Amino acid sequence: MYLKRVFLLLMLANLFSCHQEINKSKDVLKFNISQGLSSLDPAFAKDLSTTWMVGNIFDCLFTLDKNTVLTPQLATHYEVNTDATCYTIYMKRGVYFHKNACFASPDSTRMATAFDAVYSLQRLLDPKTASPGSWILNGKVDSVQPFKIIDSFTFQIRLQKPFAQFIYNLTMQYTSVIPHEAVSYYGSTFRKNPVGTGPYRMKVWEEGTALFLEKNPNYFQKDSLGVRLPYISYVKVTFNEQKKMEFLMLKKGELHFLKDVDGSIVHDVFDENGTLLTALKKDFYVQKRTYLNTEYLAIIHSNPASPLSHKKVRQALNLAINRQEIVSSLKNNLVNPANKGFVALGMPFYDTAFDGYSFNPTKAKELLAQAGFSSSKKAKIQLHINNANVDLAEFVIYQLQQVGFEIDLKMHPAETMMQLAKEGKIDFFRRSWTADYPDAESNFACFYSQNGAPPNYTRFKNKEYDLLYESILKEPYAEKRIPIYKKMEQLLLEEAPIVPIFYDQSIRLIHKNVKNLEQNSINHLDLRTVKIEK
Repeated sequence: MYLKRVFLLLMLANLFSCHQEINKSKDVLKFNISQGLSSLDPAFAKDLSTTWMVGNIFDCLFTLDKNTVLTPQLATHYEVNTDATCYTIYMKRGVYFHKNACFASPDSTRMATAFDAVYSLQRLLDPKTASPGSWILNGKVDSVQPFKIIDSFTFQIRLQKPFAQFIYNLTMQYTSVIPHEAVSYYGSTFRKNPVGTGPYRMKVWEEGTALFLEKNPNYFQKDSLGVRLPYISYVKVTFNEQKKMEFLMLKKGELHFLKDVDGSIVHDVFDENGTLLTALKKDFYVQKRTYLNTEYLAIIHSNPASPLSHKKVRQALNLAINRQEIVSSLKNNLVNPANKGFVALGMPFYDTAFDGYSFNPTKAKELLAQAGFSSSKKAKIQLHINNANVDLAEFVIYQLQQVGFEIDLKMHPAETMMQLAKEGKIDFFRRSWTADYPDAESNFACFYSQNGAPPNYTRFKNKEYDLLYESILKEPYAEKRIPIYKKMEQLLLEEAPIVPIFYDQSIRLIHKNVKNLEQNSINHLDLRTVKIEK
């Protein structure tokens, strides 16, 4: 008990000291993540909060720039053989990990090499790691010799079968390059003692309260004038769950930007047309960007005793939803109704010249009747959501009730909800999917029967769909994949394993003294070139 008290006092003293040091500096970027943060281990970068922080502590071999274009990060370039089964990666020289005690002394470091890249990928695959991101390699890389080191800065990734989009997987934070010494040294606490090559390094993390990052003085990237990045010395992240309090902190100058504007404050920020309120225009500006994220209701229809096993019932669910009403009333027209299927608007090399589901309650009632349901025998369904989506659930339930559904709402904490969906213990539930890279294959992977959950939360299984999906993996030319994607989307519309609700936009409310806070259509957070005007 005594040792625990001493440890707690030391931890609080360290946090207080960190607060004092950073408060003395005006060169600190401050923002809040209301969803909290569960880990800083790249192998567990499964949500936006984690990818944001991991992406500024670690580097991947490749990244997606502000235009969502593939760009080398720790790599210099790559080569791929003619059948897209072997990728040769060439790495930069002279990139060093953060100085850390895991390298013999607190002031020690070493260069990142191909051995580290291969170690990181092997760790992602290792069942002992239990990474939720292992699916991006499992069943894809060769089962005998997936990786081959050519020299200290060159290695190969060998695949079981062609995968034209595989290189994009190496932009995902799951594949961040880490040193084996850090994992060995910190063991299970590596999750809060991250060691990477990124622009920022860990200073202190008081879980649930605040995270402090400090500039990596030896970061390898420089700007066009030769100035070493990043510009800002410190980053302070708080974890206040209340969005209204977060908004108040922004107005008081305690934060520099809001990462999103949710339903609880949308009317305090925008008018009914989605325009920034006049009272806020003096101090803030809005950054809007197409966000390749689709909000949807997932359906598992394998239970023959459930009304959801009827295709016409699933189609009726889609026709009963007034997406425009949800977008207007709940989102102040800041997002787009999902009238074109699962793939979000703005996806490159994707043809949207087809009809999706539009609001048609009359047709929905007809389909329910054809499936054998009526006012005396209603289709009874449980809708599962996490506690943060009550407003959306109320709209959905009301609209479904109008055509004859009987809906029972079940609410869960976010982590519980995620686990239930992963285990397939619920059959009608709210999910969202953000494309991992700007190719529709990232979306369609969610319905390939060989994929588990994630990403195939619906457990969708269709032979025709699988064949189409496998064909796009072999096709190296994006233009030739367009008609195949269209067939896949139309097949999903027919089978209706989901109810798309809306296509997102990334919306940030930013103080006018913050410059260069750029984002792409995957909603990455890149702090390397951010500046704060004094």
